[in-house]
Amino acid sequence: MSPTVKTQKLRMISELNQRVSAKTAGRSSLLAGLCALTFGFSGIAALAQDPDPIEVTGSMSVVVGSVDGDLEADADARLQATGSTDMDSGLELGAVASVRADGDAVPGQFGGGRYSSLLAGGTRGDGGDSGDVFLEGAYLFARGGFGSLHIGRDQGVASRLAVTSPTIFRSIGVNDWQTDLTGLNDVHTVNDFSGQATKFTYMPPGGLFGGAIGQLQLGLSYAPSLGECGEGRCSPVAGFLVDSSGSLVAPEQSWRDVLETAVYYENGLDLGQEPLTIGFSASYVRADEDGPSPETVDALGPLFGDYRSYAVGLNLAIGNFTLGGSVKSTNTGLNEDRDEDYLAFDAGVTYAAGEWNFMLGYGAADAARDASLLVNPNTDVPFLANGLDRETQTAQAGISYVFDHGVTLGAAAQFVDSEKGDVLGGPEEAAAIVFESSIKF
Repeated sequence: MSPTVKTQKLRMISELNQRVSAKTAGRSSLLAGLCALTFGFSGIAALAQDPDPIEVTGSMSVVVGSVDGDLEADADARLQATGSTDMDSGLELGAVASVRADGDAVPGQFGGGRYSSLLAGGTRGDGGDSGDVFLEGAYLFARGGFGSLHIGRDQGVASRLAVTSPTIFRSIGVNDWQTDLTGLNDVHTVNDFSGQATKFTYMPPGGLFGGAIGQLQLGLSYAPSLGECGEGRCSPVAGFLVDSSGSLVAPEQSWRDVLETAVYYENGLDLGQEPLTIGFSASYVRADEDGPSPETVDALGPLFGDYRSYAVGLNLAIGNFTLGGSVKSTNTGLNEDRDEDYLAFDAGVTYAAGEWNFMLGYGAADAARDASLLVNPNTDVPFLANGLDRETQTAQAGISYVFDHGVTLGAAAQFVDSEKGDVLGGPEEAAAIVFESSIKF
């Protein structure tokens, strides 16, 4: 199995705990003042005279395809700069900043699915809701024998440690997709409600108990606030928090005290010539509803409530095959009339044959409350708070080839089926043939 494919299969503990920048022999000075005040290490100041004090990494994908005969395209690019310094005590201090360009990235993360949730969580980053270029992450970190601590805009541990169905693509898939050319994909199992909101993240050292039971990584993240819903910052698609008259439903709604916990476990079992590698993750996210009930829907009572979500994922890798999937269940932050409002799962298998890679994937989502009625539908039916159910299924088959220097070319066939009532426009389906070119450096 190629290294590129392996990184898309399982999130290795060694990768989670590796040093953010490689330190070569002969480095004689420190990067000036990083994290000195934030982590309480007063008096740390040195000039950065290293030849490579900052490491720059990035990735880019371009997707073009035919969707029911119409030509569609999308691009996604990320650039990250990391600077760090080693203390004599063995402590590493550093800072990370990342910029992203992507017109498909919505202002907030998904509370449930992309098209069936009334709200989203933390923002995608800084840079405005309408622009395609934004500052995705900016945080300080400290690593040492105690583990690692992150402070700033970054993904939480529930997303960082997530395991989903394996894939050979960077941006197209049945779950955790970055590009959705069909416009119907609603399957989302990543527990990323906190988005890139400012947060504190702590992960103890990996490999507890000396690795005797396998590699075990725990994590905890806390975000004080996700901000207001004003300007649509809490809706996954523009218009979701606008009723049929065009009025903003929840102009002052927000969530606070966002707490997420996650665990990742990996172990290899000796089965003779073909060892089996197991990767498992589980996470829980909750947030307290904060803000007045929407004034525009007083007759309906409180529309939002405390948010909670659970997700689990499992991958099994044996030989050149990797198979697995994940499940997510959430109340999408609505009031507590129902226990769960969104349930999604995905499953898939990949096969690596040298530089050639193959995949099959399937995902499904069942949303108990559809938000489409808030997008000014072509219907005379008045605004309904609970909406109607939406069931989505996505299937994908693909092939890719890995070239040198991190370049991958691939093609996939994707079919999406969205079952919804006539009041929402009736059932929809879309078929697409897509081509992805990606690079990682």
